[in-house]
Amino acid sequence: MKLVEVARVRTGYPFRAGVRMEPEGKCLLVQAGNIDTDRGEVAGELMRIAEPPSVHDHVLRYGDVVMVGRGVRNAAAAFIKSDLQAVAAAHLMVLATEGKTGLPEFLTWFLNLPRTQARLRSLQSGSSVPFVPLEALESIEVPVPSLELQRKVVEIQKLRAQEGRLLGEIRSRRRVLVDATLREAVYRESGEPV
Repeated sequence: MKLVEVARVRTGYPFRAGVRMEPEGKCLLVQAGNIDTDRGEVAGELMRIAEPPSVHDHVLRYGDVVMVGRGVRNAAAAFIKSDLQAVAAAHLMVLATEGKTGLPEFLTWFLNLPRTQARLRSLQSGSSVPFVPLEALESIEVPVPSLELQRKVVEIQKLRAQEGRLLGEIRSRRRVLVDATLREAVYRESGEPV
């Protein structure tokens, strides 16, 4: 199926002026730095901003997929935060699956695959800052397996990401242990207190 059959694609909120952080703002702003491809989710602290005018058509809904539309890496992540209303920055694209044919997490996984990323790069326009045109993104072919298989893919992807985090923690702790052991051996042989 073409992506346009799987999700409604739109750009992020078109801010007319620069965006300023408002500590008491009633709206959150999702930016490229909030896209965590390992977890497949929008993550990190979102900037609070004042609610922009005519925001209703641009408010992110639970399960929307947010994708970087400009640059060499068009990373994607599912939006699962919902404590305050949020909008995507203008350089992002929003893919609203609205429960059409599958899971947003599956679509996120598919968009982040190296093969899909290569396809997106081949569709880019612009010379100084390449971007994926909306129409080109909508034309991408997306496999839509059964919901059962989509759930399995998503679960395995989550387990792979968790494994990566755990292996990183193990490496970090092993480094600390080896350094402490070596330091202790050096000081013990030199007769200095450890």
